[in-house]
Amino acid sequence: MRALLSTLNRLNHVYEQLDLLNFRAHKNLPLTFNKEDSKKLLPQNKRLYFSYSYLNKEKSRLTNLLLNQVVDLRLPIFIKNKTIHPQMIDKVLKLQNINQAPGKQRFKLPSRNRKINKLKQLITMIENENLNLCRGYLNQIYIILLIHHALPLELRNQQYQAGELLQDSDFRTKLLQYDYDRYLYEEFEPENYLRLLIYNRVHRMPDYVKSFEARKVLPEAAECGFSATAFQIAIDGVKELYITFRGTEGGNDNTIKSRSKRFEASILETYKDWDYNVNAILIGSDKNLSQLKLARQFVEYVSQRSLSDTLVYGLGHSLGGHFVQTLQLMDDSFNAGFTLNSAPVNLKLIQHLKPELFTPETWQKLFDLTDDTENVKYITTDLKNQINRLLPRDYSEIINQSFEQDMTQVFYELPFTIWVGQKWEYNLSNWKYPFKNHPRAFLSSGEIHAYQRFFEQLFAYLTISNNSAQVVKNSMSFIRHRTRILHDTINDPRTAKYFFDYANYLYQSGVFKDRPQKISQTFIEENNSVLRGSLREWPFLKSINTDMLSLATYFHVIDGAKHFLNRTPTKI
Repeated sequence: MRALLSTLNRLNHVYEQLDLLNFRAHKNLPLTFNKEDSKKLLPQNKRLYFSYSYLNKEKSRLTNLLLNQVVDLRLPIFIKNKTIHPQMIDKVLKLQNINQAPGKQRFKLPSRNRKINKLKQLITMIENENLNLCRGYLNQIYIILLIHHALPLELRNQQYQAGELLQDSDFRTKLLQYDYDRYLYEEFEPENYLRLLIYNRVHRMPDYVKSFEARKVLPEAAECGFSATAFQIAIDGVKELYITFRGTEGGNDNTIKSRSKRFEASILETYKDWDYNVNAILIGSDKNLSQLKLARQFVEYVSQRSLSDTLVYGLGHSLGGHFVQTLQLMDDSFNAGFTLNSAPVNLKLIQHLKPELFTPETWQKLFDLTDDTENVKYITTDLKNQINRLLPRDYSEIINQSFEQDMTQVFYELPFTIWVGQKWEYNLSNWKYPFKNHPRAFLSSGEIHAYQRFFEQLFAYLTISNNSAQVVKNSMSFIRHRTRILHDTINDPRTAKYFFDYANYLYQSGVFKDRPQKISQTFIEENNSVLRGSLREWPFLKSINTDMLSLATYFHVIDGAKHFLNRTPTKI
């Protein structure tokens, strides 16, 4: 048994190292965006490939060793319950199947085996390892041993202290990730996963664990796209309630077997979340308040069913972080909380739901401070202090952690948006990452407002959609219509300037590789099509940098963002 546990722990460590290697490879990806920087890739690629080669071989060796050890394992519980041993073997076989997946064996080298392509190839190979899935199956083996009392526990003598888990960034990110990976633990109770996680982090075992899923206790949650999970725990007499709010949907629901239906469900979930993002956060309107209302209901529901004297903590990623901040400002829902790459709070939204929070005079002062009538809206330290003096209190118990150049940071420069609590920004030193998180340096207030109106009108148009196919079809129809308007008005200097400024901002942020040029109505008319004319006049439209889009997404999601948290933050 000791040898089996050693193999499990070593394999888990290899997964963690592969995950870190993936971050290191993504960190180097901006070097591929221009020829001069790419010269630095050769020595770095060699080190990364050497690490991957070693870790991949070690993973294969440990997976095979684990299978042999599990097959040969003999425990008294196997006699009492004859399903346990086959269940464990099944989990290891799934790990081995992932390790020997045909897709990995058939991976083809790029047609040009350059140092740039080799880095991209490495990232693809690491992503093909399906690390989250592997960790899920590995955790299932631990859980099987835990629930059948076959996992040797080394408990520490020191009693658990309140907030100890909350301050553990690894615990927080794993708890946030659980909402995305819950399908991996369907055959087990969610409480058992949390018991394992708590033991791994603090080496104490909880006396009590109970979970709540928003979509089970609030049936209407699925209809609007809201998702959250709550865990009530008691350890050594300390009672805590962790409420985690999920971010904008980006993955697939793996409980749906059909690939096409899974894709359709993903589109609908994404649409529902972005409908809320646009109307509630981007605009601050009252057109779609359903997710926030359900977030309040869920917090009230689990709080009423929690143990007495329970400390309530809020955790949220992206859109989920917005819920943590907003609920704290409106209702003081949490004793403390952390967010990761959180979307902001829109004061207009708060006013719709809780106008009595401030007097009319205070509301107006807040709107004056956070508006952009003077063509500028940066939340500087001085401005933040002015805003804080108008809030009921400073809310320093809420800590908003974010990658400094995360794409959600652009939302904080929209009118009437703020953060609630502290803001800790993380970044790497001596590192080139092109994304510009201060769009105000490139776009005027009028251009920002036009951007807001575009998405507001898009989602107003999409309200007629009843399924994923209609969402896609109506989105394309709306974009074609707007392209035609652009075609007809491009000779207007204001339209031409807006279009150029948007393009320049995207170019400066690395989304396009080539610098945009001015476009003329005459040229478009000669080419009969705004698209065809643009492709010839603006080479940057053909130079869209999909690697930058993937990179921005990776650093936003939990898998990428968590690696910044071991750095020293800039506290605002």
